Amino acid sequence: MILGAFIGSLFSLAVFIDVHGFFFSLLIKALSTFSVAAIAFGFNNIKELLKNAFSALLVSFLFSGGMICVYFLFKPPNMLIVNDIVYFEIEPLIMLGMTALIYAMIFIFERLFREKFKNSIVKLSFTVNGIKTECIGKIDTGCDLNEPFSSAPVIIADKSVFSDIDNTKTRVIPYSAIGISSVLFAQKADEVIINNKKIDKDIYIASGEVESSAFQAIINSEITRWI
Repeated sequence: MILGAFIGSLFSLAVFIDVHGFFFSLLIKALSTFSVAAIAFGFNNIKELLKNAFSALLVSFLFSGGMICVYFLFKPPNMLIVNDIVYFEIEPLIMLGMTALIYAMIFIFERLFREKFKNSIVKLSFTVNGIKTECIGKIDTGCDLNEPFSSAPVIIADKSVFSDIDNTKTRVIPYSAIGISSVLFAQKADEVIINNKKIDKDIYIASGEVESSAFQAIINSEITRWI
């Protein structure tokens, strides 16, 4: 994300290049959009890259349209639009404060959205080493386990339904609970399906103990973003 933002800021310096023309502008914008999308969200296949790039363009269009609407309706004295670029005359401290406020609002919104899935019971299907397993899972907002190197979310499956882990592909997942610190052994899933929806992201399945008769897996709530 940080590298993608940095690359995007470098592309913004194109406004200082003394070359004009529709096709040059289109080329720069296309390179910027696809580069940032690939760096920030990863590049697994063309379909996913196009989806991420389209999402980035949609956000840009919404922002641009919103700013133009504000500019022509209210004529703010500290706002200017030149060559499709929006300029604001804002004190740095005010800008930092507004940025912090917006991030706080996004954080609160995300927490409220995730609460919607708290204790949700779902139908879970995952395939590891070509072996498909079906069970009942619980989306738990208290579970934030991630694979340390890729930051991919982890699903904990009870040993009764998942214990066949290929030692050559095992990843060690450190975890801690109240008074407990230990590790789980996990492997990247070939496929994960939740409530009949395939998750096209890297997800690791860890073998552990799920002390419940109502479900056999605990699902990282981060995965709900893709359901």
